[in-house]
Amino acid sequence: MRSQFLTLLCILTFLSCAWGLSDAFVSFVHTDAVLETAYVRQADSAPKPEKYFEDRSDDDTPIAGNPLEIKSLAIAQGTYALLTLIGAVFMFRLRRIGFWIYVAGVVVGLVLPVALAGFGALNTSFGVFFSILFAGLYWVSLKEMR
Repeated sequence: MRSQFLTLLCILTFLSCAWGLSDAFVSFVHTDAVLETAYVRQADSAPKPEKYFEDRSDDDTPIAGNPLEIKSLAIAQGTYALLTLIGAVFMFRLRRIGFWIYVAGVVVGLVLPVALAGFGALNTSFGVFFSILFAGLYWVSLKEMR
C-alpha cells in the first residue's frame, strides 16, 4: 500500500512535469514569440533589489536570443520532464525502477542544457534543483516499493 507521503510527492511531480512539458512544447513550437519576449522592468515605486550582476537591458527591447538554442533547451526540458514523469508514474505504482528513471531524468535535466547551450543554461533549469530534493524524498520512500 502506498503511503500518503509518496502519493503527495508523486502528485506534485505530476503537476510539475505537466507544467514543464507544456512549457517545453510552447517554447519549441512558438520560438519566435519567445524571442520577442520583452524585458520587464520593475515600477519606479517598487523597492529595488540589490544587484548581483550588471544588467545592461534598460528598455523594453526583446532579450537577444538564438532560436536554435531556445529549441534545443526546449528539447532538453521536455526530455527531463518526460523522464521524471515516467519515473513518477512507476513510483506511483510502487515500482522501484521508477526511482532510477526519475534520477536519470534529473541527471538529464542538469547535463543536457549545459551540453547544448553551455553553463549559462543552468539558469533555465532551476526546477531541476528542486527535483534533486525530491529525489532525496523519494529515496526515503524507496523501501515501500517493490
